[in-house]
Amino acid sequence: MHDKRLSILLIDDDADQVDLSATFLEQELPDAETTTVVEPTAGLTEAIEGTYDCVVCDYDMPSRDGLAVLAELRDAGITVPFILFTGKGSEEIASRAISEGVDEYLQKGGTEKYTILANKIENLVEKHRAEQQVQRGFRAIESAQEGIGIIDENGVYQYLNDAYAAIYDRGRSEIIGEHWEMLYPTKEVDRFTDEVLPELYERGSWSGVATGLTKAGDPVHERLVLTPTSDGGHVCLVQRVAEDTGPSSEEALETRALNATSVGVTITDPDRDDNPLIYVNDGFEDLTGYDRDAILGRNCRFLQGEGTDPETVASIRDAIAEGETTSTTVLNYTADGDPFWNFLEISPIEDDSGTVTHFVGFQRDVTELIAHRNEMEDQIEWLNEFAEVVSHDLKNPLSVIRGNIELALQTGEMDRLSEAKQSVARLDELIDDLSNVMRQQELVTNPESVDFAAVFRSLDQFDTVSRSVDIVDSRKIVADEQALARLAENLVRNTLEHGGPDAGIRIGTLSDGFYYEDTGEGVPDGTTDEVFKPGFSTKEDGTGFGMVSIRQIVRAHGWTVSLGESDAGGARFEFTGVETVT
Repeated sequence: MHDKRLSILLIDDDADQVDLSATFLEQELPDAETTTVVEPTAGLTEAIEGTYDCVVCDYDMPSRDGLAVLAELRDAGITVPFILFTGKGSEEIASRAISEGVDEYLQKGGTEKYTILANKIENLVEKHRAEQQVQRGFRAIESAQEGIGIIDENGVYQYLNDAYAAIYDRGRSEIIGEHWEMLYPTKEVDRFTDEVLPELYERGSWSGVATGLTKAGDPVHERLVLTPTSDGGHVCLVQRVAEDTGPSSEEALETRALNATSVGVTITDPDRDDNPLIYVNDGFEDLTGYDRDAILGRNCRFLQGEGTDPETVASIRDAIAEGETTSTTVLNYTADGDPFWNFLEISPIEDDSGTVTHFVGFQRDVTELIAHRNEMEDQIEWLNEFAEVVSHDLKNPLSVIRGNIELALQTGEMDRLSEAKQSVARLDELIDDLSNVMRQQELVTNPESVDFAAVFRSLDQFDTVSRSVDIVDSRKIVADEQALARLAENLVRNTLEHGGPDAGIRIGTLSDGFYYEDTGEGVPDGTTDEVFKPGFSTKEDGTGFGMVSIRQIVRAHGWTVSLGESDAGGARFEFTGVETVT
């Protein structure tokens, strides 16, 4: 549940109640996203046309009650969990709700009810998702081209798909409930009983060829893969083959490799020079784009390229040399030269004496999985860094508030409280802005036309400095005004911290952006590349996150920032790649 967001639809004719429910549910379920509707007909339409994990609905509403909404949802094929959350409770309503298919019934009450409601939503959605996954798996089995059957401990068919029955020119109903012996001649029945089934349960699997019988008694040449189940039965995968010519040693190995799978399967022969491929399945061709006739007889290192890690290749080579099983993720390349991350598993195949005769390999394309993992790691790094930036950016208005209050207490100058109040307002704006950033994980959410110089003038908490700002020229640019204000605050704060209150500030336009420079102490030699890294500061008590905040805002806008020296020996920041408004 933790890696998927919850989308919840709340239907209640009481606007205050439904907003309260949404607020508490989002507190109880941080990954939840709620949508509220106060009219049942509109709520029904939203539930049908939208995509939701759960519907929470009031009972007593105008035009139709909650159970009527449920009935129409089910008629429309919407099967997501439905919770009746009602202030009008009775045994009669509860009984009726359960009989009409409500997944949960809960009566409204105190705020503690929302904890119960959140738990019910989470459990129901998790169960529903699991059921959907099972159904998808079942549909995949039903539509598979390979025959798939399940046989119980007594040898009786409990399930098989249409492809399985078609191999023997029969319908499913003719086979289910019958013993597997009905599909084989006496000679094959004896072989299975004496050899195949004992080997299956001793080794944990069996694959090979056999001859079955159609309904008319004609022979069916087939490939079988058998896997035991925990209850003493087994699963059978079957493919029809053109003729029974008597399997060669390589053909027998091919049947062990589950040729009918979408996973790339290869078999190599270490007794031959350079351990070449002697078999690849269709899945391997689809994965790599190579035609089997062009690669059989070659070592599979042709999949490697300039980005393939030599240490990973060496570990694979060492495992093969030792005759050991290995699994790893390696960067490979398709026949067209496109890179993909390959999750590779290699296992030795031994003969009866325990000697390794071949290696079987399984390949899966995990490029999207790795990209998602990297994206999540980048996101976590961004959030950690942003948390430090938030702390840094909130401290300045807090210090202004604290300083003005202390001065008011010491001197009795009540005007100080007015200045503190202005900083409170700015702090409130900052909190709202940063809260939106954390929710959306985007620093730039509302780009619009902004006069960048006006942003510097509006920084009330830096009033004594802003009066000395030399505005050479200005223009309107496309930016998120709140984010731009944070950038300006950090620039001014940097000047105050390193140049003092008397340092001059100058801003103006560039051909594709704007600049900010001061008359402070400048940047120490050799540190311009380090300034925007987290934790870097030239002050002993500095956090180093002011520049990180600037970097984040610049990147979020798609701009570029460079740092150099002003004509007065201070710092000069140039922001380029900025979209202007003409």
